[in-house]
Amino acid sequence: MTAAEHALAAPSRRRLLALLREADGTLASVPELTAATGLSTATVRHHLAVLGKAGLVTSAPFRGPERRRGRPRLRYAATGSGGEDRCEVYRDLADALAEAVAKTAAGDRAGPRSAGRAWGRRLAADRPAAPAAERVFALTARLGFRPHREPGDARRLLLHCPYGWLVHTHPEVVCAVHEGVLEGLLEATDTAVELRPAVGPGPCAALLRPRTPATTSDHCPSPDPSPTTRATEGTPCSQ
Repeated sequence: MTAAEHALAAPSRRRLLALLREADGTLASVPELTAATGLSTATVRHHLAVLGKAGLVTSAPFRGPERRRGRPRLRYAATGSGGEDRCEVYRDLADALAEAVAKTAAGDRAGPRSAGRAWGRRLAADRPAAPAAERVFALTARLGFRPHREPGDARRLLLHCPYGWLVHTHPEVVCAVHEGVLEGLLEATDTAVELRPAVGPGPCAALLRPRTPATTSDHCPSPDPSPTTRATEGTPCSQ
């Protein structure tokens, strides 16, 4: 029995996962899930831990709308994990689409990025208002990026791209589309986002910052001054 099969063997865990998937873009806290299921707080925490170990749920500390003092609560989102057969079909489809787009775009990132931005706008319209960091965390979790927040930096999310095999052959398509998705998601907010693709096996990074009049969705990001970032990440314009 796989970890996912074990996690989903319990009806209560299946219910929790269904609630998180139904939220689709909204993070949930333990008190909210406790109220929705009628389970005890300890039971909900245990089930979430099991679902997390199976890769079905991810979490990060965020301040909820109540803005309580003290440490932020962990808030949870369902990941984009699915069955192996379905993933294999999607992988083949992604290969074919990326190759077709690459031939049409001929190395130009504008088309894929524009398509991603339109996708992001649609996703934003279908989701309730939430802080920008929560929006990006919930969406990237849903898309299978397994996001986590870098310690000490609340405006930086590390993303593990589920399309790593495709990035090696068509980064001008994959990275441009996902950068566009994040831009479209936050287009109507006061927060701008920058996607820093990974160089090598490390994670990508989504950098959030206040939007300024000079911020445009088609800018070329400046290099990150962090030596660690320079060593492990590239920029979209370098692809």
